[in-house]
Amino acid sequence: MPGRKRSRSNQGGVGGGGGDRPRIMPVGGGGTTGATVVRLNREARHRGLGAFEDMKLRIASTADVTAEAALASTFDGADMIVFERFGIAIVQADPDRMAAAVSAGVAEHGVVSARPERIYRAIGAGRGPRTLAGASRDYLLGYRAGVDALVEDLLGGEAGGAGARRAEEPQDPEEITETWGLRATGVTGSCFSGRGIKVAILDTGIDAGHPDFEGRIVASKSFIPDETVEDAQGHGTHCAGTACGPMQPAENQPRYGVAYGAELYVGKVLSNQGLGSDRTVIAGLEWALNEGCQVISMSLGAAVAINQPFDENYELIGQDALRSGSLLVAAAGNESRRPTFVAPVGSPANCPSIFAVAAVDRFDAVAFFSCAKRTMHPGGEINIAGPGVDVLSSMPRALGGWDFLSGTSMATPHVAGIAALYAESDPGLRGMALWGALVKNARHIGGEVADVGAGLVYAP
Repeated sequence: MPGRKRSRSNQGGVGGGGGDRPRIMPVGGGGTTGATVVRLNREARHRGLGAFEDMKLRIASTADVTAEAALASTFDGADMIVFERFGIAIVQADPDRMAAAVSAGVAEHGVVSARPERIYRAIGAGRGPRTLAGASRDYLLGYRAGVDALVEDLLGGEAGGAGARRAEEPQDPEEITETWGLRATGVTGSCFSGRGIKVAILDTGIDAGHPDFEGRIVASKSFIPDETVEDAQGHGTHCAGTACGPMQPAENQPRYGVAYGAELYVGKVLSNQGLGSDRTVIAGLEWALNEGCQVISMSLGAAVAINQPFDENYELIGQDALRSGSLLVAAAGNESRRPTFVAPVGSPANCPSIFAVAAVDRFDAVAFFSCAKRTMHPGGEINIAGPGVDVLSSMPRALGGWDFLSGTSMATPHVAGIAALYAESDPGLRGMALWGALVKNARHIGGEVADVGAGLVYAP
């Protein structure tokens, strides 16, 4: 296709075989905000709130105003925000007074649990995978040569090392009409576009002026104080592009979007630094569910320890979504260093009622950074895998317009977009039925269930 224009990071064609190396987007978190997440007893909510009212706290409730306005009010004098749909509150108060109020609420059976408010991330500091750009070209070529030699020695040449190396070389960029992820998941052969299905992307926002999203965004809200929904970070725009990018991108870019006919909802729950917290994530979830979004994509998370239980607050939100005919799709996390270390699925993807997504490469091999089930307790499962290595999608125009990224963050919107295709194909596929359709129709790619779940997501 003569005349194809490529982004600055696209010098090696789709697959990143040359030029700039793809960046890996860590999904993980660490630290707390100093506030407390309190789960109220829905049957005795007034007794739970009473303990905090006695402290003379200023309380904002989403029953009275929108989630966005209530969130903003917590930075304008309010000490407590109550998300009525979920029976969850975020409280900022003196630690000693907070402990006393929680104890009183528990004694009155109005408070079920309390924990520190966590920080969630799309990208930033923490135990994320090493960026491939940080490895020298000589190191990467030497590493590949060593692996090829070892495989050929073990298999007596059956592996075809030279052929494998040729397969890794990028195709002629002028011949590429869609990304490898769309081909591998059967999207390019699907007759569905996600038309009529509401897909929410909860992330760092979106470049609303990007040519590939003109007229596509049905609704958007920022839950980050003092920041608009505009994405200066890039993570959210990239994820939105994969899930709902256009059939024919601008500037002759290859097609990278799955559900190009879906109705796109964008909730900014992570800042331009890629950081959020329970209050921003929960506010976004309440908004998306109240808007009736059938698919909600979350390429965000907080790292957890091996055998750490899932968060019951997000499990209840996941159950609420399934009952409402919605599916929460979340990234499993990028903390692994395979083969020497495999990290557990992060929060909130480790909840049993949230659809957890691992990442694989173009050869159906699990990505070295992809997290897996590492617990004997309920939860922490991988449900499915998606394309998550060398993924081309949209980026804010200020960052080049398009770029290659890698991570479970990139696999998640592939799954969310394909979920929208299934939802369009059959009005009965909502909530748990949609979950079942994705699992039932996944393509078997081998590997352990703990790593890839049912296999690679596959379009209807």
